[in-house]
Amino acid sequence: MNTLDTDICRLISETSLAAVNHGFIEQVETIRTALPYLIKDSGDRQILEAALLIGLKQVDDALKLLANNSSDEANTLRRLIESDPVRRCPSPVQAYTHPLLG
Repeated sequence: MNTLDTDICRLISETSLAAVNHGFIEQVETIRTALPYLIKDSGDRQILEAALLIGLKQVDDALKLLANNSSDEANTLRRLIESDPVRRCPSPVQAYTHPLLG
């Protein structure tokens, strides 16, 4: 496989953020798989993947990925996750419905 030009790698990485914003889940997953080939720096790759996971609503996976990362970027992503009002509130309890009443 040929090495991709740095600008092309950057463009594909940026495209993944646009893709997750627009709900192109399959394309995001494809790019996530290619991240090791696109971004050599493991810290940068970790931040981008965590941002994509947040966009994919996989915040627990994003937090695990960021667990040992103390960079400013990782702290910003953690604050973003913590600021989500849905995440701060307990899950609503489902009302009981009797099987015969449907």
